[in-house]
Amino acid sequence: MIEFVARLARGAVYFTGEELECWITLRNVVVLPPTTPPDSAGHLVASPDAGKLNGRPEGAAVAFLSGQIHCQCLVEDSKMNVPARPNHGLERQDSSGGRRVSGMAPGPETNSFCLLATIPKLLAGNLDLEPGEEFNVLFSEIVPRDAMSPSFRGLALRYQWKLAFQCQVLGQQTTTIYIPLWIMVIPDLDRLLGLAEMDGRRSSMNGVPADDKAATSVETTALTNGTNGKDSPSPNSSSVALTNGSDAVTAAKSVLTLDMAMQILDSLTSRKNARSFNIDSSHGRIGVLVLTKTRFRLGEDIYGKFDFTDRSVTCVQYLVSLIGEEHICEEHRKAKSVAFSENIVSKSHDFCLCLTQSNFILPVPLHVTSSFASEIVEFRWKLRFEFALSSEMFHLEVPSVGNENQSVLWRPPLRVPVETILWDVPIDIYPTDPIQVHSVHMRESLVSDVRVKL
Repeated sequence: MIEFVARLARGAVYFTGEELECWITLRNVVVLPPTTPPDSAGHLVASPDAGKLNGRPEGAAVAFLSGQIHCQCLVEDSKMNVPARPNHGLERQDSSGGRRVSGMAPGPETNSFCLLATIPKLLAGNLDLEPGEEFNVLFSEIVPRDAMSPSFRGLALRYQWKLAFQCQVLGQQTTTIYIPLWIMVIPDLDRLLGLAEMDGRRSSMNGVPADDKAATSVETTALTNGTNGKDSPSPNSSSVALTNGSDAVTAAKSVLTLDMAMQILDSLTSRKNARSFNIDSSHGRIGVLVLTKTRFRLGEDIYGKFDFTDRSVTCVQYLVSLIGEEHICEEHRKAKSVAFSENIVSKSHDFCLCLTQSNFILPVPLHVTSSFASEIVEFRWKLRFEFALSSEMFHLEVPSVGNENQSVLWRPPLRVPVETILWDVPIDIYPTDPIQVHSVHMRESLVSDVRVKL
């Protein structure tokens, strides 16, 4: 029996443009013959299957082993039309009688298609394994940088990224093993990297050493736009790493390193200037909202401050909600379906009656998807403010005292007529460190190790 073991070198969360590495182990597991308990007289009885091994375990042969990365799109029938996309062969193979093994929970995939797939890489072929012998091979692939669709779990559409391995043992059906991935997209990545390369060349012409060119280019991009350990197989087993000279040079130019990605995100989401918003209603001025910034990363906290000093309408209480909007493109939307759907991920509220200032903190969860726009759907983020206003200020004013030794009894009104208004502020949410995101998804569905009996 062949045992298939896949071990991701750095978890299951990556940026587009990053290099993914996965160690694959094929092991010929020795299966001992079944034993029969002794009879009533205490004599051992030979097992009927004992003669099949001829005194020694037999070897096994693997016809081929290949791997690739692909993105699956699942569409809700009642809300949008299924776009026509070419089939990359994965669905056809699954329907031909081959066995599927997945690290993901099974779900309805009747209206799904393969949106993107890399070229399959042949990892092994005509491989003979003696009993107890194992074969190790390193699979490395770059997550396509031009992919505009991150991992997304929407109401009308879902994007699922998977690492697929196909293996066939002689005399058996082809088995496809799926390992779920969580892919994050940095908007305008090609433009940012192009500016970084251009600024790096400009800095090198001005006398910057070649060793510091990469760091300087990323730093310059940050101003313009405002490593982890890896597992290795045991030394007693055979190991193969697939490399090619020209491919390695091409990959080195196109690979996005984790350090470079984090520096770009730091520059995009760094605090520059606070944003102030004057809030008015039909009855008058409510106050001023101050946000530290409008670009945030996953896992950050949104800080805001209200100033009700210069007001003509009293705000009794307010509610702040972080909402993700899923907009379906008009050409893929059904006639009677809604244009967008909303999902509230966090809330914060406060009673601000008789207060001149009020602060709020709203966390951005790590498990959500950052802002993106594809040809099928656009995902946006916004802050929704709900204000409970009252224009009867004379009933709500607390009497003032002359000094600290005096006290005044104030009775609030039994009923306060209020009017609720809504106000939205669009914000941008960017991805963050994949290692930090992986720690959250590990408790849900993502795994780093997969073990399958073939």
